[in-house]
Amino acid sequence: MIELIVERGVTKTWEDFISQSPKFSIALDGYVSGPTNYQIDGRRLNLNHHEGVNRLITKSTSAQVYFFIKQGMIKNFYNLENQKLSIYVNDPDQDVCLSLWLLFNYERIMKNDEPLIEKLVEIEDRLDITGGTYPFDSNSKIMKEMAWIFEPYIKSRHTNQLYTMTNDEIKILIKKVLIRIDKYSQGKCGMVNLDTRYKLIQSDKDIYMIEEIGPYAKMEFIKNGINKAILVKKRKDENYTYTLLKTDTFVLFPLEKIYAELNKIEKKKNEKWGGSDLIGGSPRLSGSAIKPEKLISLISKITKKI
Repeated sequence: MIELIVERGVTKTWEDFISQSPKFSIALDGYVSGPTNYQIDGRRLNLNHHEGVNRLITKSTSAQVYFFIKQGMIKNFYNLENQKLSIYVNDPDQDVCLSLWLLFNYERIMKNDEPLIEKLVEIEDRLDITGGTYPFDSNSKIMKEMAWIFEPYIKSRHTNQLYTMTNDEIKILIKKVLIRIDKYSQGKCGMVNLDTRYKLIQSDKDIYMIEEIGPYAKMEFIKNGINKAILVKKRKDENYTYTLLKTDTFVLFPLEKIYAELNKIEKKKNEKWGGSDLIGGSPRLSGSAIKPEKLISLISKITKKI
């Protein structure tokens, strides 16, 4: 039996996860801050590729889960002592949903070759480790299939509904995506055209602030040569959701330094700016109170100090 625990926006330390979760527990994709880690005695596992890693050479969470299952390591979480595996998530994004589908179908994945699922894991891995900037053809069949598979999540995020969802509502959203992955695995996948439109809000030298009109805008502005971006989305509570990204580690855009400086400015107790060396952003639950024109100015100043 697998029990899914959704705690939207919650992030724990590895030490807190060990002390607060039962034996045979897995944390996915940022529920526990920090790189992949494990506890043998308690059968606890953190699979993550966000904080404290080199993003470009670290497998996405779903790719780690796939390897974890195919190598038979999942068997360490099922034995005579345990009949329940607890899985903790704080967000229902593509990487999380695919990870959950793999875990719910672990016996099938262990026993069979699944070319369609293996392809989905590979494509999602490339997209996720690059923060959605990998140069796939937005008109390709597989990209249109992925847009259909993850459409429930993409729509909820793009319309800001995600940020007010309850944990139970997020479970329902996850279930909708898992059903679509089922259909894809059976060769019954739909397709959706990718909306890659965006609007340039302002810029400071080579740092661009962008509003995503379509949920796949990253693919277009990266193709147009933008490699340092601040994505801005207005929230209903008057705050803003920001995503900071760069295309590779050689781009001089010190995201981890920027997170640290912005945390000093906002001084939030329970939530922080954060992410990896390639992509991150404002606190998931509360967003940021910093106005867009102020933010790009702050980030420009921080960048010039490096």
